[in-house]
Amino acid sequence: MSNSPDIRIGDLIATDTASASSGDIVIIGVPTDEGILRNGGRVGAAQAPDEIRKYLKKLTPFSGKEQQRDISTVKIFDHGNIAGKTLEEIHKTATATALDYSSRGCFVISIGGGHDITYPVVKGIHQSQNQQLGLINIDAHLDVRPKKNNLHHSGSSFRLLIEEEIIDPTRFVEFGIQPFSAAKEHCDWTTDQGASVLFYDTIRSKNVETTLNESLEQIGKCYLSFDIDSIRSADAPGCSAPSPIGFSADEALEICLIAAKSGQLMGFDIVEVNPLFDVDSRTSRLGARMIATCIFGLQ
Repeated sequence: MSNSPDIRIGDLIATDTASASSGDIVIIGVPTDEGILRNGGRVGAAQAPDEIRKYLKKLTPFSGKEQQRDISTVKIFDHGNIAGKTLEEIHKTATATALDYSSRGCFVISIGGGHDITYPVVKGIHQSQNQQLGLINIDAHLDVRPKKNNLHHSGSSFRLLIEEEIIDPTRFVEFGIQPFSAAKEHCDWTTDQGASVLFYDTIRSKNVETTLNESLEQIGKCYLSFDIDSIRSADAPGCSAPSPIGFSADEALEICLIAAKSGQLMGFDIVEVNPLFDVDSRTSRLGARMIATCIFGLQ
């Protein structure tokens, strides 16, 4: 750790992941575009893990006097980026890596890449727990599409997680689904499995905090997957599938803090940030703040 009085989160991040143990935070990058390409999206998210890390390292470990949180004593490890020649190879390694850290009692934060990365990471955490998980997907889309040409892609993670009995569909919440962004057939399939689909306008008619707390109380221990396309493009322009409506940046941070403070989280990811389409690194900076906020909330 730096002896400077102006400590940054980058000063706290170690790369000696072999010593990571129970209660520690481990960051894993999964830089791949292939799942997005297979789903017909615009590529560029493979650059996100390194871009988000760059801005995470610049943040201070102090959230301000109002929250009175300081994470300067938290052990944060950066595993680095998962590599592989094919998406399937990357996914296999991501599963093994998540399994390893979760088995040690670490809290895994994954940075995509496309939303396909949620499937292998959750699979690894599931294997470490040997039980079905609950899951909240903060997203404009359902991502329950079938495989294409028998291949997994960025829109199929949650169908696979349900079909393979990795998550409990009765403890699965689709949170923030946007109008005109979900096929009726996919919505019906999701609710037929016993999952909850909460549309964006329904959440806004109540408020984010109330609706999220109700979901957390309903499903208990869970994984939080955060697709950046659930945030309006004015606040997050660097996105694989941007939308003119969505949660604000402030609401995104609120979601991360509430979920982390609940004591229910078993893992967290941010996906679909696309630096190629960003404006002044606005989205990568927001992704970094979301990770920092989650870390603060876990303490």
